[in-house]
Amino acid sequence: MMRAFRFTAVAALAVLAAGCVSQSRQVAPQVSPQAKRIVSDGAGGYVLPDGTRVQVDPAGGFTLPNGAYVRRDASGALNLPNGSRCVPDSRSSFACP
Repeated sequence: MMRAFRFTAVAALAVLAAGCVSQSRQVAPQVSPQAKRIVSDGAGGYVLPDGTRVQVDPAGGFTLPNGAYVRRDASGALNLPNGSRCVPDSRSSFACP
């Protein structure tokens, strides 16, 4: 009887620990192959998906041709004025939804 109780307790603890470990893993954001890209132009600016070039400011953001501001957040992503988030997919480009 005592062995059955110990086995049950150990099995329950193992399942609980496995659940905690699997939930703590961070998964990289999935980028759609059709995602639009914002790419570094190599001269301190970016080339937008429509081909427009913009200059990056000291904070890492930039102003769009329509006057709206795109800011860079603490994780390095670009937050667009429409609420979309462009995540870095390399050192010099961002994938946008």
